Amino acid sequence: MEHLAYLIDETMDETMDEDAAGPSRECANPWPHLAKLFQFSEQVNDSFRFKCLLCLPKQNFITTYKNSSSNLRKHRKHETHLEEYCQLTSTACKRPSEGGTGFKAKQLKLLEAKQVSQKTVDRTIFRFIVQGLQSSLVEPPSFQDLIAELQPSSAVMSRTTVRRKIDSATSKMKERLMNEMKTVPYIDTTTDCWTARRRSFIGVTAHWLDPCSFERRSAALACRQLRGSHTFDALAAVLTDIHAEYEISLKVVRTTTDNGSNFVKAFRVFGQQEENEELVAEGTNKEEVGEDCDASDVEEEVEFMDVEAILEEDDGLQYQLPKHHRCACHLLNLVSTVDVDRANKTDAYKKLSRSAFSKCQALWNKASRSPQNAELIEEHCKLHLVQPNSIRRNSSFMAVERVVRIIRDQGEGSMRTVCAALSVPMEYVTTMSPVAKSLNILQGEVNIQMGWLLPTITTLTTKLEKSRPSIRFCKPLVDALLEGLRKVARFKISWTSNDTVLQFGKENVCFLFCLLISKQLDGYLAATTEGVNTLAPYPAVRNLLLKLNTALPASAACERLYSIAGLLFTPRRGST
Repeated sequence: MEHLAYLIDETMDETMDEDAAGPSRECANPWPHLAKLFQFSEQVNDSFRFKCLLCLPKQNFITTYKNSSSNLRKHRKHETHLEEYCQLTSTACKRPSEGGTGFKAKQLKLLEAKQVSQKTVDRTIFRFIVQGLQSSLVEPPSFQDLIAELQPSSAVMSRTTVRRKIDSATSKMKERLMNEMKTVPYIDTTTDCWTARRRSFIGVTAHWLDPCSFERRSAALACRQLRGSHTFDALAAVLTDIHAEYEISLKVVRTTTDNGSNFVKAFRVFGQQEENEELVAEGTNKEEVGEDCDASDVEEEVEFMDVEAILEEDDGLQYQLPKHHRCACHLLNLVSTVDVDRANKTDAYKKLSRSAFSKCQALWNKASRSPQNAELIEEHCKLHLVQPNSIRRNSSFMAVERVVRIIRDQGEGSMRTVCAALSVPMEYVTTMSPVAKSLNILQGEVNIQMGWLLPTITTLTTKLEKSRPSIRFCKPLVDALLEGLRKVARFKISWTSNDTVLQFGKENVCFLFCLLISKQLDGYLAATTEGVNTLAPYPAVRNLLLKLNTALPASAACERLYSIAGLLFTPRRGST
């Protein structure tokens, strides 16, 4: 609601100083106190013309400037008339009359408050509550008095009305979202589970690319309570229902989740398999069939089955899930936390790293346990320390980076407790910086595509390999990171500049697609320009890129629901 405001309008009437030249125009007498001696005639540009009444019947006109009446005074040469003129001038009111053209005194004008309709008040209150407040907020007398003071003619809607409006707005928003997703050929979803206030929830978000501009669009589909155990079949049932509710079951190309065993099993049992996996399985089956055919003929036994019992049995095949994609950020975070522990197998690195990080941990513990210690650190270091958090990605890197930043900005004297092993934290920051930047890129939601995943991992691997010769103490850490990246199957070299690999992939594409599509692919690869407009002459390539890049490489988008859900499902909000 718009707040009541009093506008101060300082108005000052200008004297007759218009710049336009031309014929005279009528205006008020600038010196009405001299009306007994002079009759105002007209204004010509910046001057006034008066007719002398004492010279009648002779017509004498005197011209004087708008800011001075000295010419009128000079015209009164007779002593008697001059004395009369001075008397009229001295006794005249110093302030110009209301109809005069002189300067007016500054006047404060109190404007009326803008009148707001009842519909606008209701809409503003509704938005205020939807942002994270309980619907019972409209009931306290203090809130109603607030609205009455700001808009006396408006009323506050009741708690029941607020709930009804929320339900109505939810239905309309859902309808608009479904209509928009009907125009999109491919959709990606992300999902995750979490617990808050002794209750479990599952969140699902949808993401797609605009077919024309390739602009990323996102929406939250569901954030609902998940009762019971988080088993693989329970998760599959909820995801199937949500996809069917929004009528996107056939459009979802992939669903991105973390590496939880329940999610992995749900998609392994009920999800679509990768095409290459199906081809391998098909080839294996054919080999087995061939071997069976070559074997000696064996009489087959016929077994009768109860078809009715099989059809009535609930085998869970009603759950239809799309292809699964494991969160790349989760995998990369595991590499940077779990796999790096293998670097401690090197005794020299283990001794130095434990010595340095134990002192850093002591600083973090002291800063978090006492406000006085935190103030003392801020006084000497000019910055607060960042506390590492096992749940938050990159937290250890950011904590060590803050320590190194303090040392670089304030000198080693600011961190005397870690001066003996400063090289280890500095090299740790240098080594882990590419990993942190890669995580930040992959967990984006707007400017990110699935096609960025393998180039990002390849660039990370290249940077780690190039930095290894200049590393003195943290070479085991670099080796552990590289080994972890090579161990993850999805991070193996599938995107590369190797001509042999590129030629092999191109031959596979030409084999799978028709000649027309192959020509479009050759034309697209040979194009020198970049951008969305480059894809216009190649509709098949454009559709393929749209399908493959719709999915997100990470499930961070769904994890961002946590901050909102933590606010919505508070005891006060959840009880209304």
